[in-house]
Amino acid sequence: MAESIQKEDWERFRALGSVPPSIREIVFRSWIRSQARDGVHALRHAPCVAGNELNELRGRNARLRQAAQAAVRRTGYMLDDAGAMLLLADRSGVILDATGDSRIRARGEENHLHPGGRWDEAAIGTNAIGTALHLAKPATISGVEHFCEAIQRWSCAAAPISDPRTGRVLGLINISSPSTDTLRRGAAFSVSLALQIEEALRSIGLQEHQRLVDHLLSRGVGRGDEVMLLNRHGQQVWSSLRDAGPDARGSGGPVLPDPAPELDGDVGQLAERMRAALPDAGVDIVSDGKDPIGLIVTLARVGRRRPASDAPDLAAIAGTGAAMAGICAEAQRIVEAGVALLLKGPTGCGKETLARALHADGPLSDLPLEALDCSLLDDLALRGGAATDAVLRLTERGGTLILDEPAETPAAVQPLLVQSLTQLARGAEGRVQVISLSSVPLSERLGEGRLRPDLYFRLSGAVVHLPGLAERREDLPALVAHLAAHCPERRHGGALRFTPAAMLRLQAHDWPGNLRELRNMVERLSATSFSRLIDVADLPPAIAQGRRAGREPTLRDRERAEILDALAECGGNMTGTARRLGISRSTLYLKLEQYGVPRGRR
Repeated sequence: MAESIQKEDWERFRALGSVPPSIREIVFRSWIRSQARDGVHALRHAPCVAGNELNELRGRNARLRQAAQAAVRRTGYMLDDAGAMLLLADRSGVILDATGDSRIRARGEENHLHPGGRWDEAAIGTNAIGTALHLAKPATISGVEHFCEAIQRWSCAAAPISDPRTGRVLGLINISSPSTDTLRRGAAFSVSLALQIEEALRSIGLQEHQRLVDHLLSRGVGRGDEVMLLNRHGQQVWSSLRDAGPDARGSGGPVLPDPAPELDGDVGQLAERMRAALPDAGVDIVSDGKDPIGLIVTLARVGRRRPASDAPDLAAIAGTGAAMAGICAEAQRIVEAGVALLLKGPTGCGKETLARALHADGPLSDLPLEALDCSLLDDLALRGGAATDAVLRLTERGGTLILDEPAETPAAVQPLLVQSLTQLARGAEGRVQVISLSSVPLSERLGEGRLRPDLYFRLSGAVVHLPGLAERREDLPALVAHLAAHCPERRHGGALRFTPAAMLRLQAHDWPGNLRELRNMVERLSATSFSRLIDVADLPPAIAQGRRAGREPTLRDRERAEILDALAECGGNMTGTARRLGISRSTLYLKLEQYGVPRGRR
């Protein structure tokens, strides 16, 4: 990228203040800032910090240098004998590290374009490092665009490096060369390197996050105190106050200072700020070897108010039919004994509803309930994300953990899930009940090698099978009545009622979506029905016509619909229905059994 002006343009600006018509906007504005600083244009080189000050700056920017180390090393090898050098500077414009072509680096030393040189605009006028820092965005400065005449032999491209957590500029990467041809490639290259370094910073932040969580787990949480875990910027990593309501501490809880990005991750200063804001709290610095990475803030615990629960009623679930009554009783005994429970059944059959009811009606009802979708788990979730938060809350007090579809846990994440469950079993302050929900047999996934044995045996303490609606057609009237009575859409007044013919259609339907499909249908009818009485014509077409949605009715569908119509017209009388259809009563019984239709009743 060639400079936008000529040497004569710079000289006329210096002597007369005339503005070159072709000058770039960022260069012109930087010239104005530089002109206000007397004597800058005549400097032969940038000012340079002393060796001990450079070492101190390198120490304060250890994370930035660590994140940039790999990129700087690779780029230095690429730039060797390429006529360019790479510079890493801090947020004040002081160069921390340099690499690249040794001949170019030697020339750079004449202008202090080397470690220790200070290149902010206040020190040396318009240049890529100082201008990029001032604008907080990438900048290229070529040749006579530099305000200082002795620096005009250089062409430079710089890109700021921001902290991924705070967005605050930490420093920048700069590529310098005497050649404008090199600058064309260097502009894009510097931006690419800055993005690589920011990604490395993000990785370092995640590692620190995990080490903070590990430290908290090893220290033990919930031992009579409220605990907050903060990272080096004062951002909350985890808090036992999270699930407390605004009145849980009488006055809305402690008033915390805002996160402190301006401290640039100085944990010592952050600790002083927290101690000043919370004089009655314990503030402990968490170190990773010799380097501080965060804080643990401990406050005296006060009573918590348990939030109102909207969990389903176990007795109501058991009351929907004899089969469910036995299932609920068996599952309740398993939970009371503290054995890991696996609820197995087709999608939509009510596994999660039953699990939440077992918690609400069980011995751990006063403790937290956490639910994790195992298909969404990843390394981040189990190393400081939502899953870690759930484990920490249960570790603090005990409670119930619901694992949805554990067979869908990615293979690479299964060891981490086992590790988290082991930590929970060993370190929890109270009892922890694990309830797993699966629509596929875990034993099959184990045999296929898609499920780790240690995870399988940890979750399969006792297995309870929940049938789909097609297996419990006799329970449809009670289920429909229960759903209609508790339907959220009741603006028209009164619960729904179904005619005998409509109920027969419901009982004859296969319900591939199980309870979820039934609930959706009831809610839809409740929202649209003014009479509150549902007949066959009001039902979804697939149910009304005795066929599955998405295909044309077959002869089998038509025969089943004809039998259901006759059964409804005869009020469930078997003899009258057989006579109307022109078949014997024994044949009618066989047809009803074949189509899965319960025998009609008067």
